[in-house]
Amino acid sequence: MKEIKCTIIQDILPLYIDGVVSQDTKEMVEEHLKHCEKCQHEHQQMKHEIYIPEENKASLFKTINKKWRKKKIIISCISAFITTLILLGVFEYVVHYETVIPYSEDIVKIENNEDKILFAHYYGKSYASVNVTHPMLLEVDGEKKNISFIYYNKTFADSPTRQLINNGKARNEQDFIFEFPEAEEIDAVYYAEYDVEKIAANKDSWNNILKDAVLIWKKGE
Repeated sequence: MKEIKCTIIQDILPLYIDGVVSQDTKEMVEEHLKHCEKCQHEHQQMKHEIYIPEENKASLFKTINKKWRKKKIIISCISAFITTLILLGVFEYVVHYETVIPYSEDIVKIENNEDKILFAHYYGKSYASVNVTHPMLLEVDGEKKNISFIYYNKTFADSPTRQLINNGKARNEQDFIFEFPEAEEIDAVYYAEYDVEKIAANKDSWNNILKDAVLIWKKGE
């Protein structure tokens, strides 16, 4: 009988192990395996790779399912954490991030009553904070005058865009009244944004702020 090459036997081995070869082929493979150690080793390796004991299958799938469930829990926890951070960031922006309300004579008015007390009236929808300086001596048109600066801030939650969240229903106009400190000493009130920290660090000055400020009240007018 002609000797069969090992390469041919090794090609047939998977079919032989699965039991899908003819009887003649089966006998041929078994005869070759009797005297060929190389193919015997290959045969054992293939059997080991293909065969999974029945008793181990359930344990294997249980391990895979357990790892997958653990991975899903970790992914869910990470997703929940990231979502919480995003919501907190949005909340901080909506509630705490402030921007300056542009001046308009319709929403900000200064009034000096009979008792010589100076008031700021705000007629807008709402505001987050008001910033006012004590009177300070600055040169205006060649004269030294006691100037006070004021400006209002808003957040998203305190701005007219809040109507979008409130089903489009606008709030009733309100008159928010603020009393100026040391009102009797004030000669004029200007509307302008300022940053005290920059001024303290010599990165800005009250004179520069005065250049772009809007005069909204002057004593005697």
